[in-house]
Amino acid sequence: MDTPIARKERLEPLHGICFERKNLIVWVTSSGCTNKDSFQISLVKGGAGKMALSLEIVRIKPDLCKAVNHVVELSFSWEELSLDGEELMSATIKVANSFDSLG
Repeated sequence: MDTPIARKERLEPLHGICFERKNLIVWVTSSGCTNKDSFQISLVKGGAGKMALSLEIVRIKPDLCKAVNHVVELSFSWEELSLDGEELMSATIKVANSFDSLG
């Protein structure tokens, strides 16, 4: 049975992020069960003139495993995210998530 805490969605603190020509790469904390399906990623368009986007990475599946916390790298292709990578390369992007260090 899901507890209210297990169902709670939240912006994931990031250890790093990289926008590549074909991929979005993020580094997040895992205690053993974090994978790409743990997250919902959204880019919201806004502003006039040069395209401005707000990026949100939301954890939708909690990591309830018991391993020691460690950082994992997850790579999402622009195709997987239904986004235009070429358009993104010329956009101004604001990341809504906070950044954290492990340790």
